[in-house]
Amino acid sequence: MQKLSLFLFTITVFGAGYLLGSTEALTVQQVNAAAQLQKRMSSDALLTYRHARIEIEKLSDALAAEKKYLPATDGDNFFSLSVGGVDALRDLEEGRGVDPETFAGLYAGRALPEVTKHLERDENDRIRYKGNIVRLYSQERLKQMFRLRDVLVNRAGSIRD
Repeated sequence: MQKLSLFLFTITVFGAGYLLGSTEALTVQQVNAAAQLQKRMSSDALLTYRHARIEIEKLSDALAAEKKYLPATDGDNFFSLSVGGVDALRDLEEGRGVDPETFAGLYAGRALPEVTKHLERDENDRIRYKGNIVRLYSQERLKQMFRLRDVLVNRAGSIRD
């Protein structure tokens, strides 16, 4: 009876491992990322991060409702949100450069499906959107965005709840 129980336990564990492995429910990258995160952030920091994410989602929704935030990549664009919103889709269409997080997101393969269908890489591995090389904002535009962020930080700090 004890051998049968051990055999059934072994088969169950093996089956569960096979199932997880075949569905890639836990990839090596996910396990490694979780381990690295635990090393880098305390429970207090993770809790603060969770609260910040909730507020970021509220800001994202508010700016999107005002048509001031139109991302071109998956997930929230923290840079865009920190400067009061960016229309990354229009920036791509106009070919005048994109914000740093959109730029990084496009190169990381995080473009939204409606953007992905217009992306290609040239012989130098640069990303092109509708034939135009995707570039980072100009230095002047970046300086302007950071000045805008400073203004928003000061204005938000002066608002009473």
